Amino acid sequence: MKIQELLLSLLPHWNYRIAKPFKQLLDDGISLEMYYCIKTLQWKGGIMSMSELCHFTKTPKDQMTKMSNRLVEHNLAERVFDPSDRRIIKLKLTDKAQLYIDHFIDNDVKCFEPFLSQLNEENLKNFECALKLLLKVFYELPCNENSGK
Repeated sequence: MKIQELLLSLLPHWNYRIAKPFKQLLDDGISLEMYYCIKTLQWKGGIMSMSELCHFTKTPKDQMTKMSNRLVEHNLAERVFDPSDRRIIKLKLTDKAQLYIDHFIDNDVKCFEPFLSQLNEENLKNFECALKLLLKVFYELPCNENSGK
């Protein structure tokens, strides 16, 4: 199988076994896109310019503005001006965002138990290794990569 076929074959499984159960846990008016934005900011050091965030997430500026407004309203992020150029607005995670992520990881990952409990020890170890490898690959991609365009 070509890599493209593997990716397309993986997507439905990932959606039904990972993404959907996870999405059902989001609460307090936090959308999946907001969660992804929080995790992206966390991954990139907790602060990014709005332009960087739009570019990285492939999100149009107007949609990112709405999402950042919701993050600020929920006190999960704050807008800060770049001291070298006040025209540049950055979105910075708040302590509440980190607490939200920590709480989520500590309490709500139970949604994956039905899936993970179906795996034998060897497959569980292989799945963990595959996830670590995928994360390594994604973390090594430059922020300005142009996939999806």
